[in-house]
Amino acid sequence: MIQFLLFNAGFLNLLFYVFAIGFVISLILEQFVLKSGNEQNIYIVQTNRKYCWRQAWITNLFWFLCNVGLYIVSKNMQTPQDTFWNGI
Repeated sequence: MIQFLLFNAGFLNLLFYVFAIGFVISLILEQFVLKSGNEQNIYIVQTNRKYCWRQAWITNLFWFLCNVGLYIVSKNMQTPQDTFWNGI
């Protein structure tokens, strides 16, 4: 269970950065496209920006829930005992 949550937290962290960078790029592109006045290109860029913004928030929410799950699972775990020196 812990490995599953750790994998998902790492993967969601990667996805968040992809969507956040995509949002910033589409925000910059939107400024250039607005000057051209082409309605179809403006629609495409705005749709991409909204999609990246929404996905970044959803990914961040799932990442947060994975970390809460890791906290709950590892809260009652016992600390590992040092058995290295027991044989000497």
